[in-house]
Amino acid sequence: MKNVLRDYRKKSNGNGQDTLEKKEPQLLIKDALFVRNKGNLVKVKFVDILWMKGDGNYTTLVTRTGVFSLRNILKEFEAMLPERDFMRIHKSYIVRIDEIQTINPREVTVGEDVVPVGRTYYQGLLNGINKLGASGGSSD
Repeated sequence: MKNVLRDYRKKSNGNGQDTLEKKEPQLLIKDALFVRNKGNLVKVKFVDILWMKGDGNYTTLVTRTGVFSLRNILKEFEAMLPERDFMRIHKSYIVRIDEIQTINPREVTVGEDVVPVGRTYYQGLLNGINKLGASGGSSD
């Protein structure tokens, strides 16, 4: 019981009542995640991730060096990824923004792969890309 209580801390909600909030674990590695592959945990840096596809309880993780099939839902990975670098572009796909080569209303090209864009995500994708372009980056 002490272990359970140690994972929670009191937080005042402003109206005189305290609520319990689960503590977030302190991560030692902030630029990568570990995935299980053939019985080993393999470190995958965020900069090496190109895109992800969710399919029910499984997620396909495509990196510069390989493809991993993992038994985690896409939403779990979305919570781990840095928001500034990744964007959900379809209910089943997340891509690394700076790896996008071409965009059209139906799909994007990431590296050599074509990834579909959901209708409801297209405008958000354009807004995100426009923000990148407005930040002063040069396009040589």
